[in-house]
Amino acid sequence: MHLFRILFFYEWRHFRAARGLVLLCGLLLATGLYGIYYGTTEVTRQRAQLAALPELTRRNVAELQVKFPGPADAGDIGYYHSTFAVHHPDAWAALSLGLRDVNPSYVKLRLLGLHNQLYATDNANPMKLLSGNFDLAFVLVYLLPLLIIALGFNLLSAEREEGILTLLLAQPVRPATVVAAKLAFRLALVLGLAGLLSVAGMLWAGVPLDGRVASWLALTALYCLFWFGVVLVVTAWQRPSAVNAVVLLGVWLVLVVLVPSLLNLAVAAARPVPQGLELTIRQREEIHAGWDKPKAETMNRFFALYPQWRDTATIRERFVWRWYYAFQHLGDQAVAPQAASYAHGLQARYNLVEQLNLLSPAINAQSSFNALAGSDLPAHLAFQRSATRYHDSLRAFYYPFLFRKVEFTHADYAREPQHSFTSVPELATAQHGLSKLLLSVAVVFGLGGLLLRLRPVSPL
Repeated sequence: MHLFRILFFYEWRHFRAARGLVLLCGLLLATGLYGIYYGTTEVTRQRAQLAALPELTRRNVAELQVKFPGPADAGDIGYYHSTFAVHHPDAWAALSLGLRDVNPSYVKLRLLGLHNQLYATDNANPMKLLSGNFDLAFVLVYLLPLLIIALGFNLLSAEREEGILTLLLAQPVRPATVVAAKLAFRLALVLGLAGLLSVAGMLWAGVPLDGRVASWLALTALYCLFWFGVVLVVTAWQRPSAVNAVVLLGVWLVLVVLVPSLLNLAVAAARPVPQGLELTIRQREEIHAGWDKPKAETMNRFFALYPQWRDTATIRERFVWRWYYAFQHLGDQAVAPQAASYAHGLQARYNLVEQLNLLSPAINAQSSFNALAGSDLPAHLAFQRSATRYHDSLRAFYYPFLFRKVEFTHADYAREPQHSFTSVPELATAQHGLSKLLLSVAVVFGLGGLLLRLRPVSPL
């Protein structure tokens, strides 16, 4: 243990003298702080946007009260009045934005067909997708391994190439102790940086101090350990520093870039999903066809779904709002199987990625961070289901006005249903991610130890 402490202290002195490494650590620290700033700024912007929506609704109601100063036809109100289904971010989303800057944080709803409103913002900005999120999770998952590679590519090879390893091993110290001390110093340094950034991010974002704090720190520590395990495997192979650097960068490229890209292509081929735009077009075609169909046919189809309104008067007018909203809803019903297939397809893709992400600890770590923050795909699908239920409640609110021919008064605006949805973390996904990272760490450290046993450290 005494020799271990001496070697550990020697590594600290060596690190202080290597200004390039100190600068690299400072650069990662600055990058991580910028990632925290970007994430918290984005979440603050979304919260400000959501906080402004009630004022937009109030102004819309005020305009309608001027337009309809007395009791009005509820059909007019349902057509002109807009309300919002809102998706509030969890505080953790500031550290791992996930899909929150790609998917909408609110949906503007009227009493019309649902799906063309729900998927109106389904097409993401390609430039936004290209740049991606630059949050703390991005720094930890994609940039931190590069620092570990920079610190560890010449773990023993530099000593060998400078002729120091021969002198070092001539002392009463085991090679395993030398390797362990060098790895332990670098691990303590990286974990210190990652822990500092994580704690700073948690304080900056004001996250609740619940069990997710321990899960986030455990994910970060295991992910760092995995990359140090990779460094151990390459070190145990005992090749020159240049070869080690190329191999480690190749491993980073494969696990962080190549495997995720191939996995994305494979999952898209295995689980084809129709685009939300196709669903919207099909629904619009169904709704537009409703204008040309006999009113009796439309209403009979609607009454088959809602028999409680069957005793309302037969429609004889050229246009009446309850007929209009009936074929709007029938347009939703016509594409309901496609909508369910779309949502199930997205969930199936997500599930398949979760099964295969053992191939890339980077994907596993990113998915786990997003799951902790409630910013992953299941959270967005849960919001869409919540928005659908809200639209159902709006229809249930307006139908008595429409089918019982009750006039809509100014006081009725306050009785209209409201919507609010906040992401919840996918703790099971994060726990599975921890288990898979632990397995990955065991594999690389086991392989590194085996190589060291088979290929004893040579000073030459």
